[in-house]
Amino acid sequence: MSEKRPVLKPSTNRFAVYTLSLVFGLFQALQCFPLALIRGKLPGHASGDIIQHITGQLYFLRQGWHWPLLLDQRLGAPAGTNIGLTDSIPLEALFLKVIHPLFPGMLQGIVLYLALCWTLQPVCAVFALRSLGEKRLLPAFAAAVFASCFPAFIFRIGHAALCGQWILLLAIGLYFRATRTGAGSRPVWLLALLTSLTLLIHPYLMVMAGAILGAVPLTLLLRERNWKVCAPAVMATATSGLGIIGVGSVLGYWGSASGGGYGTYSMNLASPFWPVHSSLFPSVSSRLVEATGGQYEGYQYLGAGILLTLGLVLLSRRGIKLLAQLPKQHAGLLLACLALTLIALSNRIYFLHIPVLLTHFRVPGAEQMRSSGRMFWPVGYLIMLGGIYGLCRAWPRVWPLVLLAGIALQWQDTRDIRSGVHQMELSFLEPPSAENRQLFSLMQPFDRVEIHPRLECDGADSDYVMQFVYVAALNNTLVNTMYTARSTAASACHPSAEEPHPLDPRTLVILTGASQRLHALRWNRLQHAQCGVWDKTIFCVATDVPLPSGLSPTPPPPVLPIDQQIVTAGRQLKHEEILESGWSNPEDWGVWSEAPVASLYFNLPEDIHRANLVLRMHSTPDKPQHVRALLNGTQIAEWDVKPDEADYTADFALPPEEHSASLQLQISNPVQIGQDPRHLGIALLSLKVNRLN
Repeated sequence: MSEKRPVLKPSTNRFAVYTLSLVFGLFQALQCFPLALIRGKLPGHASGDIIQHITGQLYFLRQGWHWPLLLDQRLGAPAGTNIGLTDSIPLEALFLKVIHPLFPGMLQGIVLYLALCWTLQPVCAVFALRSLGEKRLLPAFAAAVFASCFPAFIFRIGHAALCGQWILLLAIGLYFRATRTGAGSRPVWLLALLTSLTLLIHPYLMVMAGAILGAVPLTLLLRERNWKVCAPAVMATATSGLGIIGVGSVLGYWGSASGGGYGTYSMNLASPFWPVHSSLFPSVSSRLVEATGGQYEGYQYLGAGILLTLGLVLLSRRGIKLLAQLPKQHAGLLLACLALTLIALSNRIYFLHIPVLLTHFRVPGAEQMRSSGRMFWPVGYLIMLGGIYGLCRAWPRVWPLVLLAGIALQWQDTRDIRSGVHQMELSFLEPPSAENRQLFSLMQPFDRVEIHPRLECDGADSDYVMQFVYVAALNNTLVNTMYTARSTAASACHPSAEEPHPLDPRTLVILTGASQRLHALRWNRLQHAQCGVWDKTIFCVATDVPLPSGLSPTPPPPVLPIDQQIVTAGRQLKHEEILESGWSNPEDWGVWSEAPVASLYFNLPEDIHRANLVLRMHSTPDKPQHVRALLNGTQIAEWDVKPDEADYTADFALPPEEHSASLQLQISNPVQIGQDPRHLGIALLSLKVNRLN
């Protein structure tokens, strides 16, 4: 008699599968993230978006309960900042705030959240595969490894909230359970609740989970052709949508504006198959799948192991037959995947650098998903799950060997990016540098920090400016700005808020950017502040406060060249410090005024007493502007600036003892153009000062 092979009971097999995936997830998490950071230790220094996430949580956990619930009142004061706009994982932050009295030393939960994501990713992948119908141990372990080593998952480490991709796997598993014959309504209601709660993790994940939820009633309707069958799913989907609208309204999610970028931060058609950041193909360049300048956001490489399983399924007749059954069995899911793929590709579709389709059409609401290339993630996970499921049926004899080979390939293929995550997390444990300690000491005595220009006005050097915001967060100091994913009307840039004003002894002003020396001169001249230089930044305090130690004297603004045309923007721009106040951010062609009064500052050579000024300007379209020009308070010219570009001139004289001049341009009627929130008056393209004496 031949021996019978032992067969695991379903409950035993389930326990073994989930235990193995959980242990593997914990191993991955503890290998990547130091325990000190998981327990809530604050990094002594950090860079990138993690500063944004930690800063939002740090302020939130240190303030009392108040309404609006998610508003950090001391961050981005006086308007405050909603931590949903700092990607600080509000759902986790609320939980940590509840237990914070028991764990007062836990001042950030970002790394704890990341560790949970690394732990839950393989577990939810097993759940999704078992929900699809494949319940054997080796395929489950393959799903666990493939999901944990999914390149688009590991690559997202810089955006902590978006590492919650286990939510997508959980949503996929609930979809398959909800669409089984006779499944009942419990899975779809769980999926609806999951989708609603995901808003409080990240809106992008909520949109993806919502697409999977919406696929449930579509699949049931198109498969069964019976409204009664899909009615509970329709109710669950509608309830989830209303819940999202309600929760978002109450917690202040709506009304913020995106900075644009749809069509730029998209996915390249070749991205899922092009091995960027691959350890197996280290010489492969990312430039070939970077056709718009922002397609790094659409990084979707699937990994060598997943591509191996997918390729073998597509090479088999049985595999093709299985694929042919999908439209009949899961039509709603296929439509959801098609919609997500089209959003990810955007209206500028490229295969490598070859344009496939370039249109001006935009999906309604697409600007709110400016980084649309991320929307392919659920499709990628479905390809992974379908590849494992199909392989086990298309190749019944060799699938174990293929899966073992795929596991080894996927693990090796992602070795470098996994190692990069570990090294980055270890760097957060390094003690602060001498420079960091000096900055902390310099800012510590102050109760209020003002950074000018605010990040809402000029975010060109946001990584550098955020170090000051982070130190303010460590000191729990009120700060007037914050880098956010979206802008709100309350926190929008207002030129009047950038003007010098009287300083109290507990306020520190930090001047950054190209025009900081000029701004320091204005603070000193108009408010009698005293300023000094640290690194490439100027710090100003009230005159009755000792200037913090470690600051060097502020150099004067550069002398303006004579008889030389100076452009106000673009690569040739070398004299930014002529733009004193009332101007918007310089653009490629020039700069707009966005206040009724816009000022220019001239620091002239000592031998210049009489000169001729030439300003090349134009007004807003179809709206001429009457402009009065005052030099140091005295009117020197009056112009009617037309919409067409032209030169406007004026002669002026300076007293012998003066070598600097402030030119005020009083603009009659600044207007708004289209959806632009700014009030624009005149556009300044260039200027020239000609010697007359």
